Amino acid sequence: RGPRALGSRRGGMIFLGVVVASLALGASAVEEVSSSAAVFRGDEDAAAASEFFYAREEEPRRRLESVYAGAKQEIRDIDPIRLGVTTALIMCLGSLAAGAGIGGGGLFVPIYWLILGVGPKAAVPLSGATILGGAIGNFVTIGWSKHPKANRPLIDYEAAVFTQPGELMGVVFGVLLNIILPKIAIVALLATVLSYNSLRTIRKAIRTRAKETAQFAEQAKKAEPLVSEARGSDANEMGKLAVEEDGHQPDQRAELEAVLADDAVQFPRWAYGTLIPMTSFLVVYKLLSRTVFNQCATWELNQRGGDPKGWAQGVFWLWYWTPVPVLAVFWLVIAKIIKARSDRRRNCALYVPLENDLVWDEAFMAKFPAFALGAGCAAGLLGIGGGMILGPIFMAVDMEPRCATSASAFSILWTAGSGTILWVFGGNLGWQMLVWMMCWGFVSGQIGQRMVDKILKATGRPSYVIFLLGSIIATACIAMVTSGIATISIEADKGRPIFYLELSEFKCGVDGP
Repeated sequence: RGPRALGSRRGGMIFLGVVVASLALGASAVEEVSSSAAVFRGDEDAAAASEFFYAREEEPRRRLESVYAGAKQEIRDIDPIRLGVTTALIMCLGSLAAGAGIGGGGLFVPIYWLILGVGPKAAVPLSGATILGGAIGNFVTIGWSKHPKANRPLIDYEAAVFTQPGELMGVVFGVLLNIILPKIAIVALLATVLSYNSLRTIRKAIRTRAKETAQFAEQAKKAEPLVSEARGSDANEMGKLAVEEDGHQPDQRAELEAVLADDAVQFPRWAYGTLIPMTSFLVVYKLLSRTVFNQCATWELNQRGGDPKGWAQGVFWLWYWTPVPVLAVFWLVIAKIIKARSDRRRNCALYVPLENDLVWDEAFMAKFPAFALGAGCAAGLLGIGGGMILGPIFMAVDMEPRCATSASAFSILWTAGSGTILWVFGGNLGWQMLVWMMCWGFVSGQIGQRMVDKILKATGRPSYVIFLLGSIIATACIAMVTSGIATISIEADKGRPIFYLELSEFKCGVDGP
């Protein structure tokens, strides 16, 4: 491990710093652009429309600020008992969620809402900050870890990066449905999807454990150690394919070494080179959506004939669907890169994939986008992290369990990072709460990954990771459905209808029922 390992670790930390810095710089640049948006809008009507959008009425503005007050308070103002109980629960459940490779938002939101007492709205940015801290904690561990059976990164970058554009594209459609559909319909869908995913994942874990037991029995007869028990320095040796050099041409062996060396890169440039600009675009898009391209912008006002109230018009919808073609371009670029890497392996005469490797042939690449789109749509519609959808999908296609959870956890780093930046720049998340939640999320992420590694080393059973994922999804299902029913009950007590289509999000100055 020596100087090379230390250099790799320092290089990875620098790379992580560059990722975070690029997101922050992108967000701050957009903030400056949006603050001078009146220059681009240009006339008095623009100023009036902007004033109408941001101020509207004094009472609604104060009400909007008050619902996020719990996420902006100082730590010393929180009841110590509530804070202590909340932190302990976040540590425990966050560790389990991190070990399963999911964010844990479905568990955190009810805790912050009901136990910390900040309310349902303020609980969302606090949950996002905790998830980001956990994702960073996860990455510090899994980013430098090796595949249990090969000399390559533990994170399956091809699976993680290929699903990202499709997941984000699906979120665009899912969020639209989330805004429109009644809350009771969303809760019903949430219960159906998560209970199905949990049941299917636990069944997968049972089958995997039975297979492991049979392998143990067979290996015991032969008195040979299981491949899955090897760890640490042995991983590099296991990743070398057992091929006989006799009878093969030197160029074939050189081709194999080149393929293996490419797979062994711990932080592949092609992956980060696509993820950083894609995530930066998403941050810029969301910030501009809140400031420049909203339903009360000047062009919308003009299209309504100067009427300050009414439906959003063409420019709003044109901007709303902008991510679809942009993400489609990213998706095509990523698909081309992965296809080239896959073809190189397939054309190498001496290369033999591992049992649980994904083979990116044309048939698989044709159906996998549907998985990513569905995961993103479900995440946006149900208000959950993509890990609760993608994790079971990765397990279903027989990925190595630790690689599957690591790929899912790596994806969360980017979505949670962009979301938290938006909450901070939107003024809905105070710095003390941000730091507190991120720090404890980071600690829980570290605990979760180390706990899973220790269990796997002691037992040699990857099926335990699948059991953990299924159990966390089931727990999140119960927590989110319970909190959803509580929200519906509160709205019903206030006399609000629970069966209606919420369209006020697409109107200027018009509240919902």
